[in-house]
Amino acid sequence: MILTRFLFAALAAASTICVSSPAAAEGILTELRLGILDHDSDLFRERKEPSDPDINIEARFVSPDFLDWAWAPNPLIGANINTGDGTSLAYAGLGWTFYLTDAIFADFTLGGAIHDGETNRRTADSRNYGCRLNFHESVSLGYSFDEHNALMVGFDHMSNASLCDENDGLTNIGVRYAYKF
Repeated sequence: MILTRFLFAALAAASTICVSSPAAAEGILTELRLGILDHDSDLFRERKEPSDPDINIEARFVSPDFLDWAWAPNPLIGANINTGDGTSLAYAGLGWTFYLTDAIFADFTLGGAIHDGETNRRTADSRNYGCRLNFHESVSLGYSFDEHNALMVGFDHMSNASLCDENDGLTNIGVRYAYKF
């Protein structure tokens, strides 16, 4: 819980600084995203955690030159903060955006996450994630309304890839708004 509050405060502070100083943000920050996710979505399997939604916040940064060989992914940090008693997580990684048309794009991320969920047992209202640190990935399809504003729908997933004894994984589905600097 303390980790979640700290990360939420840090991301909120970063967002406030960037909004109040767009010129400074343009140098480092490329995009801010905010969304709402169906926590532990039951679209593909039975929901085990409470259905309280997650608030997603993500910041993307300028791709460093040394990543040009990998299609110039953007480093990112983010958090899925559950609004109830479900698992929250903070993540970092790399994100790739590929435009399919002038307005429609596909987005992929890959990285790691730390969460506040169960790691030793499964209960009636929680999954067992096995490890505190897990992999984090997401896939989205989006539409850019103009050079600054976009909406996306997508999947967000966390699991340990069977590196720990338990590997329940967490899949969220939702919508996000992106503001591009």
